[in-house]
Amino acid sequence: MAAARSSDVPPDSLEFHDPGGSRFGVWLSSAAVASILATCEQAGRRETGGILIGRYDAEGWMAEVLEATPKPPGSRSGWWWFTRSNRGLAKLLAERWAEGLHYLGEWHYHPGGSANPSDTDVNTMLLIAEDGDYRCAQPILVILGGAPTRVWDLSASVFPSGRRVPLVRS
Repeated sequence: MAAARSSDVPPDSLEFHDPGGSRFGVWLSSAAVASILATCEQAGRRETGGILIGRYDAEGWMAEVLEATPKPPGSRSGWWWFTRSNRGLAKLLAERWAEGLHYLGEWHYHPGGSANPSDTDVNTMLLIAEDGDYRCAQPILVILGGAPTRVWDLSASVFPSGRRVPLVRS
């Protein structure tokens, strides 16, 4: 679990890797971490989420997440569920594509809960990996568990070839 944060101090960037030996990895910029924490703080006890935007390193193994969007307008949520809207995302992704950035995956919040993905989370990511409209054969899932203003934890997973590869913080 990460330590409590002060609103005066920006969070550090975080890096995750596969302890199983593949070269998959995820780096979250401090701006992406700050956006996730702020969005979760606003959500209170309701789930929330958004998308991850960034790029891959030259070899294509390390994903560099530069942006974690807040929940799009029209998203719906409750204490134990979240349905992300697509409203505004096509325009945003077209703008980021022009900058050389891509959709990398999803993030969401388990308020007061574990950062581990649920079966629903895993199944959703496997469907995204298979859906050509996403243009993302190896999507990333980041989950914040706990409370963004107290003790929290982030998990990261990548979903290549119809399977989940859980990553650990470096």
